[in-house]
Amino acid sequence: PDMGTVTLASDLKIGYLPQEPTFDGQKTVLEEMYDGMAETLTMLRRIEHLAEQMAHSDGQDLASVMNEYDHLCHAVEVSGGYGYEARIKSTLAGLGFGPELYDTPTSALSGGQVSRLGLAKVLVQNTNCLLLDEPTNHLDLQAASWLEGYLRAYPGAVILISHDRYLLDRVAEKIVELEHKTARVWKGNYSQFLATKEAVNLTQEREYKKRTEMVERTLDFIARNKDKEGMRKTARGRKTRLNRMLKENPDFLQKTSKNKTIHFSFAESQSKTDLVLRVEDISKRFDNLTLFENLSFELTNGQRLGITGPNGTGKTTLLRLILGQLSPDNGLVRLGRSIKVGYLDQHALSLDVENTVLDEARTARPELLPEAIRSRLGAFLFSGEEVFKRVGDLSGGQQSRLMLCKLVLQEPDLLILDEPTNHLDIPSRELLEQALLDFNGTIIAVSHDRYFLDQVAEELLVIGVDRYGQKRLGHVEITPSVFPESNGIYSTYIQILEQRKAADLCRAETAKTTETSRESKNAAPKHLKAFNKYTLEQIEQTIACLEEKQEQLNALFGDESVYQNPDRLSQIKQEIKSLKNDLSLWYEAWEYRLG
Repeated sequence: PDMGTVTLASDLKIGYLPQEPTFDGQKTVLEEMYDGMAETLTMLRRIEHLAEQMAHSDGQDLASVMNEYDHLCHAVEVSGGYGYEARIKSTLAGLGFGPELYDTPTSALSGGQVSRLGLAKVLVQNTNCLLLDEPTNHLDLQAASWLEGYLRAYPGAVILISHDRYLLDRVAEKIVELEHKTARVWKGNYSQFLATKEAVNLTQEREYKKRTEMVERTLDFIARNKDKEGMRKTARGRKTRLNRMLKENPDFLQKTSKNKTIHFSFAESQSKTDLVLRVEDISKRFDNLTLFENLSFELTNGQRLGITGPNGTGKTTLLRLILGQLSPDNGLVRLGRSIKVGYLDQHALSLDVENTVLDEARTARPELLPEAIRSRLGAFLFSGEEVFKRVGDLSGGQQSRLMLCKLVLQEPDLLILDEPTNHLDIPSRELLEQALLDFNGTIIAVSHDRYFLDQVAEELLVIGVDRYGQKRLGHVEITPSVFPESNGIYSTYIQILEQRKAADLCRAETAKTTETSRESKNAAPKHLKAFNKYTLEQIEQTIACLEEKQEQLNALFGDESVYQNPDRLSQIKQEIKSLKNDLSLWYEAWEYRLG
């Protein structure tokens, strides 16, 4: 750093996820995951080598090898290294990689899959600190929810940069805000940060008002009394003290500046039609892939529908059916009469990359003068020469702002939004949410932004998941409107899923208890039925024989030659373990027979 110090713990092991991870493209998905566990795999190979060494060592050399062997075995066990295969596969599954992708070269993966693989590779590493830059980029709701659970259970420290407010609310315990070249630390999660910051800002505004009023009163006193007989000296004294104070405190009259961000609102919908959209028993398939069947719903004027679900389940396809860009295989899609539709495309395909920003904005309202268009563009942070930039040269965030500007210019009755918060920073997302809440028209929004759905949507259409929230193509569920006391429609949906899981688990436990109770009344437990053929005396004799054999095996640990033969040592340990399991059953059978 240019100033200050960074102190790191001596045992710190950092896992770092850049915002855009990259791979050389030569390895497969599974090979990259093995690379992520290189440290663990190195230890396992060393353990195998040491086991072979023990067979050819004795004396002090043997003791040294055994000491390293025990140390490495303990390290691997503590880090969960013995289950590395299961760890790799569970992490891949959580982030949307099925077995069919294991042998896929990374060069054949999509941009979203590359980002998810980068995250998976970091998570399987043996770390005690994670540095994650936008980890939920390219994650659908199921993967984001899995990551949230992983981070909450992670035993080490986590530092993450994120625009995912839902994740910050459920994972973060401290927020570091970077604003005006200053870092400020706030305690609590994102919602607590907002509440605290609002209170602090209000206090600062009141303090600023008090300071300006004090200076104005002082200047007024000086102006009124500087030429009055008997008051000149007092006025000069106050002027001297005021000038000294302002010189010593140059920020005394400085008002807290705010970050420059977009500001806009949607024009009021003029539609008088009550029924905006009717979807009747529609079905859509691509080859053998069924996205939905017999889907029906209606939207009336002013309703707000959120649509979500895993990637590749048909969300954008449904929007294209509503827009008339695709036709359903069965059923009908009907828009209300004279409904003006505004569509925001998540891939910006609706933009002409050869146009300037100004020309592209004018396509929404050709009748408006360039000055009026430039004024609207200014609200979306396009000013000066920026309006003459080529659209193809804009960043993703700038293109998103341009599309929003075009939507505002169109003055639609129905807004159809496909991932509207993509590429927007948090202040811009919050202003978009407020503009949508103030809009009196109808909204259909596809989004993976859970916080956005909670803020804006009144109903939720979940595509491509079963009743427990797991991916299942062809299944669709509608969560009804939230009640005033609810935290939001997405949070309501999650509560419904949790209630279903809890209810099914309770039913399963009740059925299991009933079955166990029935069995205990009628006969011996299943695992003890094999002992029914033995008398109590035979059981006692068998126990005595097994105990004697156990003592003989334990005595072998005093023989140094055993340690020189790793195979023999492993065999003895296995026999003792098996004997213990057998004895445990015989003891249980003996206790059961005694009653």
